[in-house]
Amino acid sequence: MSKLPNTILVIMGITGDLVGKKVAPALFDLYQKGELPEKFRLIGFGRKQFDAAGIRRFVTDLVLAKFPDADAGQLQAFTEMLDYQQGLFEEAASYERLKARLAQIQQPWGEANKLFYLAVPPEIYGGIFQHFQAVNLIDEHSRILVEKPFGSNAKSAQELDLLLGTLFAEERIYRIDHYLAKEMLQNILAFRFNNDLFEKSWDNQLIELIQIRLWEKIGVEHRGKFYDGVGALRDVGQNHLLQMLALVTMDYPVDFLPSALQARRTEILNQLKPLTPEQIRAQTYRAQYDGYQQIAGVAPDSQTETYFRFTTQLDSPKWAGVPVIFDGGKRLGEARKEIIITLRHPEDCNCPPGRHYRNRIIFALEPKEGIEIELWAKKPGLGNEVELRRLEFMLRQTAGRLQYIEEYQKLFIDAIRGDQTLFVSTSEVQAMWNFIDPIAAAWAQNIVPLKTYQPDTDQAPADSANII
Repeated sequence: MSKLPNTILVIMGITGDLVGKKVAPALFDLYQKGELPEKFRLIGFGRKQFDAAGIRRFVTDLVLAKFPDADAGQLQAFTEMLDYQQGLFEEAASYERLKARLAQIQQPWGEANKLFYLAVPPEIYGGIFQHFQAVNLIDEHSRILVEKPFGSNAKSAQELDLLLGTLFAEERIYRIDHYLAKEMLQNILAFRFNNDLFEKSWDNQLIELIQIRLWEKIGVEHRGKFYDGVGALRDVGQNHLLQMLALVTMDYPVDFLPSALQARRTEILNQLKPLTPEQIRAQTYRAQYDGYQQIAGVAPDSQTETYFRFTTQLDSPKWAGVPVIFDGGKRLGEARKEIIITLRHPEDCNCPPGRHYRNRIIFALEPKEGIEIELWAKKPGLGNEVELRRLEFMLRQTAGRLQYIEEYQKLFIDAIRGDQTLFVSTSEVQAMWNFIDPIAAAWAQNIVPLKTYQPDTDQAPADSANII
């Protein structure tokens, strides 16, 4: 086991979907790699009646769903670190029992980090925090991990932050946007700041267009009720896409400490000037795939978008005149998650009449992970014709990589260490909502009519291609 601090991880809502898909498999994989602290305990809190054997069988099944060939001995040893505290989120006595169990575990260790991971809907945070406070559950070694969405708009995000701030200082609040933990997105900063290829002219003198897309082949499936209250713009546009923009446009940080990186991301996000109603009409597009309204939990007359596209610019001299095009959605014809940087080409060039060869840099997450630089080179032979060639850096072979597992491993280890680099600060959250709120409000008023598209096709990206 690693030499990380003694840690107790409390999962509020351990029987939820997030734990099964992401958290339990990630923690087990960390265990089998020897990366968890030497002294580590996991406490699940939930309503269901489980004894020790029952909760261990439950978590074993979650892990086996992701790792069907897991070593039985390692899996048993991992689940032996697991405790369960049955209780009601609204019942004070349940928190008293949780406090007593924490003290019992910690007593022979001395000091220990206590991480509280909320795998519950944000609307019940308030009651949980009130009970935390009432039983004096939180101390200077406590940290809180919360998932997106961080509110549903700027106002609710502020209210949520005030609530979090009643118990935790900002440096103890870990807001999860798992995209920040993706290896390829971390590589954007390495590519930019650890090489001398482009960074000295990484601005509107070199770059003429930025495109950021998150196209998914999957649909809403069994998340109808949740998704219908959120929509594609809030689900991936307000967070993942804007964070990707921050990484590709932020200035060199004063150092690489978490606070400096968060400050640079905030700085660039604050340069996103909110669109006016006229710009929203001209520069945004929203659509819903046919059949979405028949999904369980979705309103039969739902106006929720499952695809969106919008164009904007950063309000800064460094990026003036560079359009930024975002789009993302579900049930599209292909899975394509990438940032495309189109480089500016000089007016005078060795090009055929009326044509300019442009170079592009592509940071790709799917269908493959890597960085690609497009170049033009002379074709072999007696003529002078040129052709497109590519310099490719493949991060790794992606076959067999389980989605979410790697990201959540990194996030939990960093939270144990106390490293907030890959977590979102409150200033970033506010900056992102300040930009997204006017679009969401205008769409709610149907300023931009909702279109439809055939699922599993490229119809939506094609229909929205004329957005400025």
